[in-house]
Amino acid sequence: MELGASLCTASILIAGLAVGVPFLRERIAETFLYSFCCVSAVLLRAMLDLTVRGTVRVARTVYAAAPPPGAITRPVPGLATRSL
Repeated sequence: MELGASLCTASILIAGLAVGVPFLRERIAETFLYSFCCVSAVLLRAMLDLTVRGTVRVARTVYAAAPPPGAITRPVPGLATRSL
């Protein structure tokens, strides 16, 4: 949703330049810079969000696979080793 909004904002600004809106024509560099920053900020936030979610998911998987240190584990009935 945010990416769509930032792309829409950037396209409106660039379309305004193409049409020749005086306010935007006076600030061409700022308009392009704002358009670029608007889209880049959303993409960067999405990338950081996905990185954090992936890290948390891996951490939970690793933590769930191994018992915490000092945990008392019970033997499973029927799987005990027999002495010969």
